[in-house]
Amino acid sequence: MPKCKNCKEKFTPRFNTTEKYCWEEGCKSVEVQNFFEDKKKAEKKKQNKQKLERMPELYPKKYKSLLQAEINKLSKLIDKKFGYFTCIDCDNKFGKQTDAGHFHSVGSNSTIRWNLHNIHSQDSKCNRYDGGRRLEYYRGLIERYSQKYADYVDTGLQKEYKYVGLTNKEVAEKLAIVRKLNRDFDTFSMMDSIQARNMFNTLIGIYK
Repeated sequence: MPKCKNCKEKFTPRFNTTEKYCWEEGCKSVEVQNFFEDKKKAEKKKQNKQKLERMPELYPKKYKSLLQAEINKLSKLIDKKFGYFTCIDCDNKFGKQTDAGHFHSVGSNSTIRWNLHNIHSQDSKCNRYDGGRRLEYYRGLIERYSQKYADYVDTGLQKEYKYVGLTNKEVAEKLAIVRKLNRDFDTFSMMDSIQARNMFNTLIGIYK
């Protein structure tokens, strides 16, 4: 025999074995009250879920910024993984702040703003106060990787991806993917920085 959830006394169910409350008036009142409270909670949960799903539509700029921040974080994790502890352009050790510097700025080419080949760890002074130091950045890519790779970042990316557009819903989906990649970063096998960037670009799925 089951025990009533309210009075804790054993009782014989009248209709089925799934009954949780006995038929005493006080216990039935509690059951009815709990039923409506559970229904109210379920409705609120549903409303919260619907609101959450609408957030990318209500705040598209915010979600694009969040996606950018997570991809920037991933780029810096890659560089750290392979021992690149100096700025891509000045080759000095990072100061107080390490940025994920774009070779092609977001303003100049928003299509490749999320491409990991376009993002490398950069000292904040070089990135924010020295105009991005584009020529030095280019030379840094040559010295660190190769002339071929530097040219790919300089001109190849723009030729390969002339336009990439994401809906607000897709931005939110990619954000969830990149957050998981960052959480699970240490579980991935990587040969070098370029291969890692190729792999993660593919996993994110923006640049196919």
